[in-house]
Amino acid sequence: MAVAVDTAFTTADVARTARLIAPHIVRTPLLRSAAEPWGTLHLKCENLQRTNSFKYRGAVSSLLHYSHEHGTSWQRILRYGMITCSTGNFGRALARVSQEFNLGCTIVVPEGIPVVKLNAILATNPDVELIKVPYEEWRRAISTSEYPGTRALFLSSEINHSVSLGNATIAMEVLQDLPDVDAVLVPYGGGNLAYSIASYLRAAGRDVPVFAVEVSTGAPLTASLRAGRPTDVEYRPSFVDGIGASFVIPEQFHRVKDLLAGTLVVSPEDVAETLASLAFTDKIVSEGAGAAAPAAASRYATEFGWKRACAIVSGGVIESSLLLDTLTPRTVPNTRLRSAA
Repeated sequence: MAVAVDTAFTTADVARTARLIAPHIVRTPLLRSAAEPWGTLHLKCENLQRTNSFKYRGAVSSLLHYSHEHGTSWQRILRYGMITCSTGNFGRALARVSQEFNLGCTIVVPEGIPVVKLNAILATNPDVELIKVPYEEWRRAISTSEYPGTRALFLSSEINHSVSLGNATIAMEVLQDLPDVDAVLVPYGGGNLAYSIASYLRAAGRDVPVFAVEVSTGAPLTASLRAGRPTDVEYRPSFVDGIGASFVIPEQFHRVKDLLAGTLVVSPEDVAETLASLAFTDKIVSEGAGAAAPAAASRYATEFGWKRACAIVSGGVIESSLLLDTLTPRTVPNTRLRSAA
């Protein structure tokens, strides 16, 4: 099956994509964090994007590109719909876009997908077809960009060229709003966001280091870069869903290994503290993966000496009870009642 594999793109390609998707997306703000000791950390708030994650950019970019090209892929989509693999956020984004375009949509999700993300997909588009499969079957599908038994077009969130162009508009906006940015920190799940941002900065001739941020409960890119090849690691589920896994997508690994400045690993405890800081100091509600990059900025800023770092807050889809459970132990002070004098 032919797959629309990503290739290198230019800043002009991304500028055209930005104009194409502008009527459909939110141009999210770049906010300077009020939290200490960050001081100069800037937050690109993709949690405020439509469907509450950066994934909407890539989803709408891909459908608009296909529809404008009027090629065989678009004819296939019109006839058979689309299918993708997702742990939640891209599935929700594609569900919304398919509803707006009146297209069929099937989303393959792994067993164990967070209920809040599953419900968000169905709430966005009740007509979407959901296929829940064992994790290893889901891993094969997302790694190969193929799913058996369907004539729908497989739309990869990780290697599709038009999806990458949509993601790269984030980097374009960062440079517009913070021209002297000296580092960009990106949560690393499937890897396309890191790839797209680093590719755009290189195409723009900017020597800005891009760091992939992983969580310590499953940091396969860190292990793979160390080994020089895709390497599996032990994975322990945590509230930091969306990143953290046992494996890297091999094709993605080979695309990012020479683009990135390296990886930064944070613990769930780091992320929980940052969720609280984002919520109470910056007034930003983030999911676990979305708080990973700001957590890395807080942990590593002194070591690297960043002065104008940008952290991508990639999404804000989190169950309210989970958010409260995560925040409460860190935000309720241990106080004593004092009697009046």
